[in-house]
Amino acid sequence: MLNRGPSAVDRVIVAIKDRIKEALYVPGQRLVEPDLMKELEVGRGTVREALRRLAAEGFVEWKMFRGASIVRMSRRQVKDFLELRELLEGYAASRAAARIDAEGIKALTKLERCAGATSIVPASYDSYNNEFHALILRLSGNREVPAVLDQTRLPIFRLQFNRILLFPNQIKQSRQDHDRIVKAIVNGNAKAAELAMRKHIQHSASCILGAPKSYFA
Repeated sequence: MLNRGPSAVDRVIVAIKDRIKEALYVPGQRLVEPDLMKELEVGRGTVREALRRLAAEGFVEWKMFRGASIVRMSRRQVKDFLELRELLEGYAASRAAARIDAEGIKALTKLERCAGATSIVPASYDSYNNEFHALILRLSGNREVPAVLDQTRLPIFRLQFNRILLFPNQIKQSRQDHDRIVKAIVNGNAKAAELAMRKHIQHSASCILGAPKSYFA
């Protein structure tokens, strides 16, 4: 059977998700159908179906008289998301420690050495932090964990709240947390690695959930 490749709707969904990840679309931003049609060179029906599916996935919401917009997470949604992330990433850290090898140790230590050699600039740290967590997920050897997280609102969460986590005192806390996580994984201590990662997510949760109401939907 001939492989027709992704449909026009699929391509629009991927394009919108990519723009969310790249911060070109921000939480609360309206998605105007004519603008999307022109930008992505597709018809109105394609755009509407893509937005409908994105709404079902939790990336887009519909409001009376305003149409579609990028989701802005509520305090309850953030709390639920962080609890899920704590469980999944704690498990990933535990698995990474249990199966760490010379290549994995080299990758972790190289990343940390590069991070330690640079100044703590928010934009640079944000990039490093995303790479750090992605590496832990990869070292876990469980392909489903990254896949599950990719289906959550992680891109929107990062857009909405990463600026809170990039204040100097939060970066300092994050660096200390990462150091404990790396040491536990390199030493093959699965229990300590899981605990360190869960503490790390808890520190982020405490900071974010303590933010003013204006940060939430």
